Amino acid sequence: MNLPKLAITRPISTAMAFLALILVGLISLSRLPVELSPNVSLGEISIIIYIRGGIPPTEVESMVIKPIEEALFTVSYLETMLSISKEGEATIVLSFKPGTDMNFAALEVREKFAKVRNKLPEQAEKPIIAQFKKSDYPIVILAATSKRKTTEQIRKVVDEIIKERLKRVTGVANIEVVGGRERKILVEVDQRALVKYSLPLQRVINILGLNNLNLLSGEINRVKDKYLIRTIGEFKSVDDIKKTVISTTPEGSIVRLEDIAQVRDSYLEPKGYARINVKPIVSLRVQKESTGNTIQIAEGVTKEVEKIKRIIPPDIDLMETSNQADFIKKSINNLKDSLLKGAILIMLTLAFFLGRIKKEHSIYVLLLLVGILFVPTKLVYILLLGFVIVFLIKKSLRPIMIVAVSIPISVIITFGLMELSNAFLTRAVPLTINYITMFGLALGVGMLVDNSIVVFENILKKNEEGEPIEKAAILGATEMNIVIIASTLTTIIVFLPMMFVGQEMRLLYSGVAWTVTFSLIVSLFVALTVVPLLSSRVAIVKGKTEILSPLYNIQRAIIAFVLKKKVWIFLFVIVAFVGTLILSKRIGKEYLGTTEQNKFTVFIEMPTGAKLEVSDKVVKQVEKLLNEVPEVEKFTAIVEPWSSKVYVELVAIAERKRTVAEVMESLRPKVGRIKPAFIYFEEQQEVGTKEIILDVFGYDYDVLRELAISMATRLGSVPKFSDTKIRMREGRPELGLKIDKKKAAQFDFTVSDIATDVHAQMRGLRATLFHTEGREVETIARLEEKYRRTFKDVHKLALISLEGDNVLMDQVAEFKYGLGPSEIWRKDRSRMIQVSSNIADIPLSKAAEQIKEALNDIKFPENYFYRLGGNYPTMIKTQKEFAVIIWVILILIYIVLASLFESYYQPFIIMGTVLMASIGAVLALFITGTSIGMGALIGMMMLAGIVVNNGIILVDHINILHISNKNLPQIVAQAANDRLRPVIMTTATTIMGLLPMALDTSEGSNLWKPLAITVIGGMLVATPLTLFLVPAIYSTVESIKTAITRKLQ
Repeated sequence: MNLPKLAITRPISTAMAFLALILVGLISLSRLPVELSPNVSLGEISIIIYIRGGIPPTEVESMVIKPIEEALFTVSYLETMLSISKEGEATIVLSFKPGTDMNFAALEVREKFAKVRNKLPEQAEKPIIAQFKKSDYPIVILAATSKRKTTEQIRKVVDEIIKERLKRVTGVANIEVVGGRERKILVEVDQRALVKYSLPLQRVINILGLNNLNLLSGEINRVKDKYLIRTIGEFKSVDDIKKTVISTTPEGSIVRLEDIAQVRDSYLEPKGYARINVKPIVSLRVQKESTGNTIQIAEGVTKEVEKIKRIIPPDIDLMETSNQADFIKKSINNLKDSLLKGAILIMLTLAFFLGRIKKEHSIYVLLLLVGILFVPTKLVYILLLGFVIVFLIKKSLRPIMIVAVSIPISVIITFGLMELSNAFLTRAVPLTINYITMFGLALGVGMLVDNSIVVFENILKKNEEGEPIEKAAILGATEMNIVIIASTLTTIIVFLPMMFVGQEMRLLYSGVAWTVTFSLIVSLFVALTVVPLLSSRVAIVKGKTEILSPLYNIQRAIIAFVLKKKVWIFLFVIVAFVGTLILSKRIGKEYLGTTEQNKFTVFIEMPTGAKLEVSDKVVKQVEKLLNEVPEVEKFTAIVEPWSSKVYVELVAIAERKRTVAEVMESLRPKVGRIKPAFIYFEEQQEVGTKEIILDVFGYDYDVLRELAISMATRLGSVPKFSDTKIRMREGRPELGLKIDKKKAAQFDFTVSDIATDVHAQMRGLRATLFHTEGREVETIARLEEKYRRTFKDVHKLALISLEGDNVLMDQVAEFKYGLGPSEIWRKDRSRMIQVSSNIADIPLSKAAEQIKEALNDIKFPENYFYRLGGNYPTMIKTQKEFAVIIWVILILIYIVLASLFESYYQPFIIMGTVLMASIGAVLALFITGTSIGMGALIGMMMLAGIVVNNGIILVDHINILHISNKNLPQIVAQAANDRLRPVIMTTATTIMGLLPMALDTSEGSNLWKPLAITVIGGMLVATPLTLFLVPAIYSTVESIKTAITRKLQ
């Protein structure tokens, strides 16, 4: 089928077909989800179990963690298993391989957990199983404040209304509330009354539970109906609780709860405080499911907050203090602005080459090109519209629109293909609008005009040779269809080896492959249909542009020189390539890189066992320091006894002179003087991390602690390493009660009886649930505070035996003061401790080398070792895979080129451009100080498919000229001269499309800059070398071939 001829003879049908596709694309654009990066993070499921009675971490590990680990270790697609045992709490975090269907994973986890549930201690409460990790940064932080109400009153509204409503939002996994005190029915028992009436506290607790019931007791069947029998005994008021009969005396007197205890509708002691800019609040931290879309969930939370505001008391103000979606939206908008600026730069570039601009006017075009890079975002759309109008009005500039029209058509239709592929192709990660797909579009915008340029240039040539414009359009497009199909195929084929890389990287960067593929395929059809159609309808001003005239003469002189000094030139390029390989060793390596956000967190770690009031004083000192930092816009403090956090948000990048890292660095020496806290900082990262982690494995925690301390000390002395810490709490001061089992048995006590009774008296146990105002309020029974203040009080705790004997604690127990483990960490069923450090801007590979050197002299006992964790193992794995991928790409390109030219040796002539491009790419990375991460590696991969296009155009033309002219030096020089303008134009449009991204310094720009810098650097070096070296290589190869042929004859 002759597409150009069909398009020209059926113009209305062609227009309607593209109009329909554009309509589909516009609809799809409004439907595609938006996120910063493809969601290929490890899907995570957390299992959190609270154990009544506060059993120590060692018992939690043996009785809870280990049985669950054994049951869950065989779950399908499990990547890692991390567990933390704390006093009365067990947490297991299961991380799954990227792309795992988390709904099926959660189902399997629940099934396997159900098999081990009955093996857990009776004190283990119902587990929380959810798709999130407690340590994840909340996607939304809310603050509830009021000028009239106390924080306790606010907390009541938060617990009863706000939290419950937000939990219903799709994708919300967990909501943590801090600030105010929780409402409880407190039953504070007089110890002397217990002794007087010989009542064990546990009996009081049981009686309260047994007297607060509504039970179905039976039924009566009558002739026509059936009556249920219900026993009603539920508490209706606090007074009902007070009047509960607990016992009777031998004399027959009734002992009610109010006779032995104070019963109050009150609040527990505060577990934490929350403040925003020093003002007390109740804070809600909203965490999403691990694989959820941040923007969609955050928007759902925001919409629900607006609904909640209408139903809560008007004097309570509910506001957002932090929203991760804001950064993502801003980053994507910045990328869109770069994309639009790139489109304008491409249009100006086309005007420069196709607009018949005079030499004296070219300076204005160049000034516009530079100026566009610094134009405010608001003017971008106005400028784009203005250029379109000017190009349409001015006759000499209309040809620009013929080529430029391929940009919006291809981009819009690409959105439609993305949506359709999501609907009909099964993918672990669907295509969304994110920085990966947007980069693919930006790359496509620069490349998709290449096909149109090549076709339009050939149409112009046919028209200038005397062919009527309609015939010239058909012949010019038809003649170039093989060339542009081949160049499109070589660009697309570089993405085929993606199937050989690890799943995480394949899922992460497949968006580039799909968007570039879709946009280039569409641009191919546009070049073969729309371009010839418009060319045949729009009057084209003949005559060559004057701007490139000097370049033609310079090019002839250089080619003549290169052809004379071929050997020396070839040696120079080879030496440059070897030098580039050596230089690449000096460039740092990393995985995903990091993003500059305007947020960071201050972590305040207090000594284990510190009281809330002590922690609060330290946090207030940190708040005072933050108030003095001019870049700080707001901060939210979450104060807890041992570990507190302050979430800090700075003003926008454009409004401050210092980076987040510089602000944190200025605070470090100041917070270092605040004792006894250990205070460190962590910059919030949406993608990547600035922290390197070491997992230290072994069994004995005392040995592990010593090793970790030694390692942390050495890491702390490494230059530019900061905030080095051991991710494990020191032992907690404790009073151990060693029960004398023989003495306890004399009073009919077991160790379990004593432990439960002590817990009830000191901490309190839930006796029952009091239903009021549509919600459940826990009823907590414990001793009055005056009986549980001091060590002496513990010695004199009263244990009431079944016979009513009063036994003091020191009669059946010995008391031992010391340190008990506060938590035990395990990874993949082995005990471990984590040591971590902030490496700031040090490349991950260099940081790893420094760590290995710093820890080289530490002797590890047998079966004790450390591994570099975090992103380091993935980086090493991925870079090894890339070494294989590059060879696969080169082989695939060779196969395509050999098929195109029907030659075994000519593909090598063209593939020399890949070598030239690598020189430019490495130089660009080195000069800009950019590390070789996944972005740069993907850029190099794409570069291999892009740079060969100019070589294809050039070698194809040389072959055509060679048929009628056997003078090699003459034809290679002529071919290079003939193809100078299309080669420079295609290169310039690709570079201009990416230049705004390479120069971008806005939020999120670190994600896409390495890709843009790599491609631009490679093309800047490869293009001139292609124009001069490919003719020389062609001439040399053909001469050798001719000489060999003559000898064989």
